[in-house]
Amino acid sequence: MGLNIALLVFVIITWGYSWVLMKIGLGFMKPLTFASWRCAVGGLAMLPLIYMKGTPWPKGEKWLDYLAVGIFQTTAMFGFMLYGMQFVSAGKTAVLLYTMPIWTSLLVHFYLKEKLNSSQWVGVVIGGMGILCILGWDALVNQSMGILFGEFLIIIGAISWAIANIWVKKRMVTEDNYMVNGLQMLIGTAGLILISLPTEGLFNVKWTLVSTSIVLFTGVVASAINFTIWFFLIKRLDINTATFSSMLVPVFGLLFDWIQLGNKLDLGVIIGGILILIGIYQVSNKNQKSPYRPKV
Repeated sequence: MGLNIALLVFVIITWGYSWVLMKIGLGFMKPLTFASWRCAVGGLAMLPLIYMKGTPWPKGEKWLDYLAVGIFQTTAMFGFMLYGMQFVSAGKTAVLLYTMPIWTSLLVHFYLKEKLNSSQWVGVVIGGMGILCILGWDALVNQSMGILFGEFLIIIGAISWAIANIWVKKRMVTEDNYMVNGLQMLIGTAGLILISLPTEGLFNVKWTLVSTSIVLFTGVVASAINFTIWFFLIKRLDINTATFSSMLVPVFGLLFDWIQLGNKLDLGVIIGGILILIGIYQVSNKNQKSPYRPKV
């Protein structure tokens, strides 16, 4: 148990710190270019794991499911999130993207007819109040259309992530977790490259020791290694312990953003972040089970 807890702490802290690294990385390359490199490295790093497991490759129409998840979870989620992060602080980006469980619950309720209970509806309302608190504070205090535009894109990224989660839950539950993570990332990377090549230039990167380290850390550690550890942990720890602990990721994102990048924790973010975390807890706590998985 001690090893499991140590691994869980490692995953949460490194995922939290990844938000700061992504923000710094945007100083070396454009957002879609960064997303392409980060996801390509992460997807390629998964291939040896898939090979060692000896998992058979998907066949026939199953590739369409991998294509859909790749588009929503990697192309759209990372694309919208990193593009929006140009205008928004690292910590606030983490908080807004982690509204994903709230959007997932709403989509499941209205489109899959898996009705929310009263406790979960309370969570949706509280989480919605948190989002409005952050957006409203920025509209009143910062009065920057760039910040609001960035926040809107990040929320679109969270919704894209929610769609991918539902797709996996409904159509790919029997697929190998490593195959799903690796292939969808590579497929989604292809989509990012197709968009970034004509708009930003895939090789328009200022390669330094810092930028290279950021790409490697966010790709190999935050994507490949951390998800391998995560899949290991959810089979050995209580699902609530693992899932609810992942709510600390945006908290660490805010903390590291304040410590390293000097972004102050204004009142709107603090109140909104607390409300969002409470909302996530409420919508995720259903019969001691949760279909949601964290990602950075």
